[in-house]
Parts: sequence; C-alpha cells; structure tokens
Amino acid sequence: MVRRWWSRWCVLVAGIALIGMSVALLEASEPPELRQIDLTVLSEEPDGRCEVRWRDPYAERDREGAYRCDTDRHALLKAPDYDPQTGFGWDSGWVLAEGDRKGELYSLDEYDDTGANIGAYALGLGLVVTYLGLRSAGVRLRLRRRPGGGAPAEG
Repeated sequence: MVRRWWSRWCVLVAGIALIGMSVALLEASEPPELRQIDLTVLSEEPDGRCEVRWRDPYAERDREGAYRCDTDRHALLKAPDYDPQTGFGWDSGWVLAEGDRKGELYSLDEYDDTGANIGAYALGLGLVVTYLGLRSAGVRLRLRRRPGGGAPAEG
C-alpha cells in the first residue's frame, strides 16, 4: 500500500520536474531582441553573399558589412534594377537591439534552436508523465469511493 502511494508521488514529481526543466530550457534558448532594418545592397553574389550598407538605428551612423541576402526576392529589388543610378539593390535585414553588439547585423542562421527543441519535447513528456501521475492518483481515489464499498451500515 505504501509502495503504491510513494510511486504515484514519484511519477507526479518527475512530471513536474520535467515541466520545470523544459520551461528553463525554453527561457534560456530565446533568440536575442532584434530590430528589422532596410539594407542597401552594394554587391551581390548568386549564392546570396552580399556587401550591404545600413543605417545603425542606435548610433545614427552608416555602417557596412557582409550579409546573406534573400536570393528569392523579386528581381526588381536586385541590383541594378532597384536603383539604376547607383546600381545598388535593396533587401531587409536584422540588427541586434541589445547587448554589447547592439546595432550589428544579425543573420537568423546564427540562432541555434537546439535548446528550444529539447525544451519542447521535455514539456510534452512532462505533461504526459504528470497526467499519468494525476490519473493514477485519481483512479485510486475512485476505488476508495466506489458505491456500496466501505463499512457495512449499522442497523
């Protein structure tokens, strides 16, 4: 009797611990705060490698750097069709909005979502284990309250 009660609590505590671990993993694996900006494409390779110029929204100055442009964007946005006078193209990009690299270009390819994936699986597993722990405790309670069960009526 004591062993069954203890094992049900262990299952329930394990499920809650898995849920807590998954929340911590999901919180730790959040992507950084980003801000979307317009990029002037100075030069572009067919594989998407670009040299771009952007206006840093935090330092109020123009900056240049390498970026991976969207190769599937419309041809009118590519050089030289976008701006025939300068021969430049246009794309949209992301800069970091916090930290010591604030204002630097950020590629979404840099984000590693392994922790988020593990956290999502752990959350699902934790919910199932918690459900099983609660369900087994509920079955036990229903067995105790079975109609006609218990002590005989005194008469």
